[in-house]
Amino acid sequence: MTLWPRSLLSRLLLIVLLGLLLANGMTLASLMLERMSSAKNVMLGNLEYDVATSVAILDRLPPEERPQWLDKLARGNYSYSLSRGMAGPYPTSWRSRDAVRSLQETLGGRYQMSISAIAGPREHIQVHLTLHDGAPLTLDLWPRMPAIARWLPVVLIGQLLLLLCCAWLAVRQVVRPFIRFTEAVEALEPTSGATLTLPESGPKEVQQAARAFNAMQMRIQAYLKERAQILAAISHDLQTPITRMKLRLEMSEQPELRDKLLADLDNMSRLVREGIAFARSAQVLEEKRQTVSLNAFFDSIACDYQDIGKAVSFLPCHGDDRFAVRPQALRRIMTNLIDNALKFAGAAQITLSAPQQGHVELHIRDNGPGIPESELQAVVEPFYRVETSRNRHTGGTGLGLAIASQLISQMAGTLTLSNQPQGGLDARITLREKSL
Repeated sequence: MTLWPRSLLSRLLLIVLLGLLLANGMTLASLMLERMSSAKNVMLGNLEYDVATSVAILDRLPPEERPQWLDKLARGNYSYSLSRGMAGPYPTSWRSRDAVRSLQETLGGRYQMSISAIAGPREHIQVHLTLHDGAPLTLDLWPRMPAIARWLPVVLIGQLLLLLCCAWLAVRQVVRPFIRFTEAVEALEPTSGATLTLPESGPKEVQQAARAFNAMQMRIQAYLKERAQILAAISHDLQTPITRMKLRLEMSEQPELRDKLLADLDNMSRLVREGIAFARSAQVLEEKRQTVSLNAFFDSIACDYQDIGKAVSFLPCHGDDRFAVRPQALRRIMTNLIDNALKFAGAAQITLSAPQQGHVELHIRDNGPGIPESELQAVVEPFYRVETSRNRHTGGTGLGLAIASQLISQMAGTLTLSNQPQGGLDARITLREKSL
């Protein structure tokens, strides 16, 4: 466990705050030292003048009148008594050092005096004087530093809070563009057709970073669009020679060779059609969303397969099944996933959960061999086939799942493939209504 914070916001805030506190603390300490030094000099000056004046008054008064003046001449941290007082060691503490020197300079040349340190809960000093008529006089002095104003702690706490707020605002101004940039990068889905444009505002450096990110998105979209156009053009142009080759093979006098070549051309035609479909799926969907009954929509798809003898079943949801979708795109997604299940398992089951909180979830399950865990992510890539044989009837074109994944991405949904514990593949589709 480390005390060093992990986030950039916390680190910068800690560094800036500590720097400000250190600088402010040094400034405050310097001012306090200077103030204490000035206040001490003033206090010692007053002490010299006040004590010298008081002792001179007592020295000139008749002995019988001196007791009446003792309370009048006393101050907050020193008082007088007409007695010899207690004897003690010479004071050496730092608190009394300056006061003792000041008193010696003021009274030492005029009166006989000795200074003692008196121990106790609150150490103080006694100055024993002998007036000119021989009478004893004792000065009890409690050295103390100048008092601190009551409002000073409040000002210091307010200053600390102000430093904390300013440091947080300054660090937030620095970190917030990075947070927006990170969110935009995480939300970047080149195949979805949607772009998250960063606002080109703020400091100059932030504007440059946002401008570069937006330009990068545009270049990525342009590259993907160009790739899809090339694929669509090649696939479209191949249809004509393939059709011409089929017509010529029909006139062949070698039935065995003709059938083999026609099968190969059929596979080529299927690959060309899938290539065109994949290229179209890479383009931004122009189909508008419509609110439909999901139970009726998926039941019609299952019935279409059942009409041609395919084992496709549908388990409807309960409750309100109204949801906004793009019907043609969703039908193509379902067709690809169901065809994939029928190819490897011979049967498929569609399960729908009731829409809630703006999203809906459905499953296409089969009881086939499933997909190795290490390849669950790779099978949605274009032209990737788990079955690596060249037989199109077993290996397929490798575009069905890629097309479905690309269409789902454009519909702001997610496609998750997982193996069921009892065997077979579970293709889970999650669609969000507000982003469709």
